[in-house]
Amino acid sequence: MFRRCFVVLTLLSVSSALAPSLWLAADDEAKKEAAEKKPSMLVVGDTAPALSIEKWVKGTPVKGFEKGKVYVVEFWATWCGPCVRSMPHLTKLQEKYKDKGLTIIGTTSADETNTLEAVEKMVRDKGDKVVSYSIAWDKGQETSTAYMEAAGQTGIPCAFVVNQEGQIAYIGHPEQMDDSLDQVVAGKHDLKQAAAAYKVELEINAAMREGDTKRALNAIDSLLGKIPGRDPRLALQKFEILLFRTKDYDAAYALGRELVAKHYKDDAEILNAIAWTLLDSAEIEKRDVDLSLKAAERANEVSGGNDASILDTLAFAYHHKGDAKKAVEIQRQAVAKAGDEIKGELEERLKTYEEAAQKGESK
Repeated sequence: MFRRCFVVLTLLSVSSALAPSLWLAADDEAKKEAAEKKPSMLVVGDTAPALSIEKWVKGTPVKGFEKGKVYVVEFWATWCGPCVRSMPHLTKLQEKYKDKGLTIIGTTSADETNTLEAVEKMVRDKGDKVVSYSIAWDKGQETSTAYMEAAGQTGIPCAFVVNQEGQIAYIGHPEQMDDSLDQVVAGKHDLKQAAAAYKVELEINAAMREGDTKRALNAIDSLLGKIPGRDPRLALQKFEILLFRTKDYDAAYALGRELVAKHYKDDAEILNAIAWTLLDSAEIEKRDVDLSLKAAERANEVSGGNDASILDTLAFAYHHKGDAKKAVEIQRQAVAKAGDEIKGELEERLKTYEEAAQKGESK
């Protein structure tokens, strides 16, 4: 379940290994030759690669990026839960800007579990209310290679915004591109600034891969407040580093309170993930149960009290807080709303809470 894996959204948008260095030669001439052969990386500010589409599952075929129009090339798959959850958001954006020259293209390709038949069925079943934008079936892996592989992206969903001049203006998670897309459509997007910021984001990920947390934190701080719409993602990544890498708990929890109260106050999934992780991760040596409870309560409020997993997390928080009676009450609600796939697990925890309540104790 989502809450058991603390997902840092920044890593979905600008993640993955950069192309390995080819500077291995012992002399300058060899270095020069290697540099000339080194493939360039696709980054914000570059010209968008051409599309290679085998079949247009939905929408009018796009033969090329027309000057003056804006495009979003998004990569997804039928088996990808976050991709499916992003579909209504993409539809909302398509409807919002359909009269301003925007075309969103959901691009997908074959793998072991993603077939053309599965794509066609999903698009057909979802209907126009969920998927009102274009859906394209990649020609082999050509489009994916030209975008995802070239940009060093391994996580989906991933979106590339193409501006009126055919240049890439944004690379990242589709649900985090609204501010950038707004600016691009309005003709107010600062491509030079966005390109510089993107390179710093790549530096953050490179520093993390090398274990240089100080460098990563400095890079994050240099971007906070400078990229429209990116502060929540950057702050969440910083929170993870402080919590798990440097174990600076005071700083982590100060930032965590900001995440809960400001950046993600309306995102039930992220709030739930924060709450569960703070309670359940064995790596955390100093837990802020109050912050976890606050995050879980807000997640439950946002979800309308109807999500079994979130109710389960809230009960877990009350259990850690020492309120056995409340933990039992909330966990019973979670069990009542749970589907068959998680009901057994939730019932086992309910027994634990009931036993604790009978003994007049809790964790």
